[in-house]
Amino acid sequence: MKIIKLFLFTAFLALTISCSKDDDNPTTANNVNIVGVWKGTTVDYTGSTTTSGQGQTISADYVGEAYDVDYTLTFTENPKKVISDGSYSIELTTTINGQSTTQNVEGLEFLSSGDWNINGDTLSITVDNETDDATIMELTDTTMLLKAVETQTMTQGGFTVTSTTQVILGFTKQ
Repeated sequence: MKIIKLFLFTAFLALTISCSKDDDNPTTANNVNIVGVWKGTTVDYTGSTTTSGQGQTISADYVGEAYDVDYTLTFTENPKKVISDGSYSIELTTTINGQSTTQNVEGLEFLSSGDWNINGDTLSITVDNETDDATIMELTDTTMLLKAVETQTMTQGGFTVTSTTQVILGFTKQ
């Protein structure tokens, strides 16, 4: 039972993680201006977690789909700042050994405000000297689609948990 609780805790942590770099071939963003207010429309998670300890290993897969999406990202030009406001909730379905459970996690914040930069198809956001990257899958005058992949390993109480989460974020320009 402790392993399942640890996994659910880890899955919840994975929901709050920001972005890291992924190397697909997304649509180029070079000629589109990101400056302005972008309203969040979708947040979709897919991922897997492996928990090892005390001679046992448990693997789980999870998917999440946002609801009550009510957040915005505002990008300014000079200085290059991004301001995050609002929250969203997510329905998270976890499958362990063929058994699925669903839980709702409400009132999640998207990310903290910070500095931004675009290099090719990578959007980098720096908060408190820590930079996270997202791949720009689509960026037009009205639509932005980002993909972030985060792999995290942590050890606690004799258990090692490795989670890989892919997040797809959709926005419309206001």
